[in-house]
Amino acid sequence: MKNLHKPIFTILILVLSTLTAFSQNKVVRLDSMISKANSDGLFSGNILVIDNGKELYKKALGFTDESKTKKLTLDYRFHIGSIAKEFNAVGIMMLKEQGKLNLDDRLSKFFPDWPKWADSVSVRNLLQYTSGIPDVKWKTIKGDADNLADLMNLQQLNFTPGTNYNYNNNNVFIQRRLIEKITGLTFNKFVEERILKPAGMKTAVVDPDENTPLMAKSYTNAGKHGDLIYPITGWTAVALDDFYKWEKVIEKFKLINPASTNELLTPYAPGKQAGLGGGMMQGNKVILHKHDGISVFYQALVVGEQPKGRVIILMSNNKQNNIFEIGDAVEAILDGKPFDQPKKPQVQ
Repeated sequence: MKNLHKPIFTILILVLSTLTAFSQNKVVRLDSMISKANSDGLFSGNILVIDNGKELYKKALGFTDESKTKKLTLDYRFHIGSIAKEFNAVGIMMLKEQGKLNLDDRLSKFFPDWPKWADSVSVRNLLQYTSGIPDVKWKTIKGDADNLADLMNLQQLNFTPGTNYNYNNNNVFIQRRLIEKITGLTFNKFVEERILKPAGMKTAVVDPDENTPLMAKSYTNAGKHGDLIYPITGWTAVALDDFYKWEKVIEKFKLINPASTNELLTPYAPGKQAGLGGGMMQGNKVILHKHDGISVFYQALVVGEQPKGRVIILMSNNKQNNIFEIGDAVEAILDGKPFDQPKKPQVQ
């Protein structure tokens, strides 16, 4: 019997050795690709790669701000642009599951003193960016109060709600005001208490400023500094570990159920954005979640593929408009395929 076990044991050792070597080769290729991208001026930021449910690669590259005097570490937080809109979308669905709103409710139910157009815009329209409400007037507003005043003075929508699509931040702004109206909490406090804390996201911050510690500052190649204070509030900044926890919250339905998650992954039309960006479900399983974000000179990307046990997170504080190119290179390496090394950045 002992002699029969030896060949099986030997085969197992060979298989494990082959798998280990294959994983090590992936790490070498990942490090080579992202390090070259960094040295070429293509990527300053932090990266996390989970594959087959295990951490494969994690690294900080580049500098904390435009002075380029201090190197990034894995503890630094980044703005993630549109990905931060997931927090208000999930918040809306949490309130729906609690019976405090319906997706077909009109805004006038909650804001009876708003203009007539609030009678025709539903909560679903906000989540799917089909409200017809014009975008924020970024050049003239200086805060939430200014933006709300613009909405109160709005006489006509750009189109009949539910008939077209226009991705803009007034849909997000109103979602946040709706959460405040229903809960009696400021949106920032709601996120901190009802989302970040239950998710175990201990280092994430909402609306960081120039004095927030361990906050990566965004900048251009020419050394221009990106402001941290935005005209409308409610933007959550995260470090790699908390970003990964958030992805697991989505995939494991820790805050909202599968039906609500599917609602936030279903766009108005193919190729359009929904509350969680983009993705798909199969039964009660999220098989793909993909979302990117841009904010001033920040850029971020998250890709979650549960069938592969895979999560890819990229966060940059020196936007080069190549985050998908880098993400594609990472996926190709993980799949053992040839990849295109990201090209030199465009002049900013």
